[in-house]
Amino acid sequence: MTVAIAPLTTEHVPEAAALLDRWYARTRKALPHQPGRTGAPPGEELLGKVLAGPGVEAVLARGGDGTVTGYLAATPLDLGDDDRAVLRAHPRSALVSYGGHALRGGRDGVGEDVLRGLYAAVAARLVAERRHVHYVDLPADEAVASAWFRTGFGLERVRGLMAVRPRGRQPRGVDALSVRRAGPGDLDRIGRMAVEAARADRGTAVFRPQPDGALATLRTHYADTLADARCGAWVAARRGEEVGMVVLTPAAPGPVVPDGCVELVEAYVTQAARGEGISRVLLATALAWAYDSGYRYITASWPAGSPVSAGHWPAVGFRPVAYRLQRVLDPRMCVTPQR
Repeated sequence: MTVAIAPLTTEHVPEAAALLDRWYARTRKALPHQPGRTGAPPGEELLGKVLAGPGVEAVLARGGDGTVTGYLAATPLDLGDDDRAVLRAHPRSALVSYGGHALRGGRDGVGEDVLRGLYAAVAARLVAERRHVHYVDLPADEAVASAWFRTGFGLERVRGLMAVRPRGRQPRGVDALSVRRAGPGDLDRIGRMAVEAARADRGTAVFRPQPDGALATLRTHYADTLADARCGAWVAARRGEEVGMVVLTPAAPGPVVPDGCVELVEAYVTQAARGEGISRVLLATALAWAYDSGYRYITASWPAGSPVSAGHWPAVGFRPVAYRLQRVLDPRMCVTPQR
């Protein structure tokens, strides 16, 4: 397919957003807890926010008949060493966020040649700015994800969603285990275990740096959370020793996150206590509170390469609804952008 690629500006938003709306509507039909959902943000709202970001690189593709066949918009990320976000993202990178791309589908599937042309135009400019790590957030559409894989990306992170139901069958108990609600006085405990959970990402097979400055920020990050009645945190102990914790906070509704959703933002069990069911007991306790508090869904995300998380969270009931993809380029590369 022959396409013409040009800068994407606000005047193109209605056409581009129409592509996005059709893709997201089609994808939601196949995702768990999404069919029939109302209240999802419209394409024009999502794309408008992306284009309003500082330094965004955005391009549009048109076919020979003049119709829009796709678009791509990447936002630069600049994170300090003490920014908590740097625990999951490279400090100098770029993100194609939700609403940041869409392709025209058809009988022949996703337009991979269009995607390659769009990404080539944007990537050249990003690399010229020495941004060698590129991320893409998208709903868990296997066809679109595969098109990105064939463009050089890999699966970096998975977001799952699970319904919160009334108390049903509870996990078996763990000998001598006690679980209690955490409060403001537990900040040191929650912070310490959150840092230990983050440090695990330095190991195999995640291998993500965890800067000390960001870990220090994380240690005190949940001070307000522990004092907020909309949030919940629990600490598990056995024979006087703290062996695990979970933290839940309200999840902002978005393209794959419905209203009435809470997010599992922290979960940790000490290495010596794993494999005994402590995580399941903590999660069951948190889910019972979530249901009683009016939440009907819970979401969580985990590194795709984690030998623990990648198997555990789907096993307890989380079903994938979104992916974060990643491409890491050789930092020796630097090209001149083509305008």
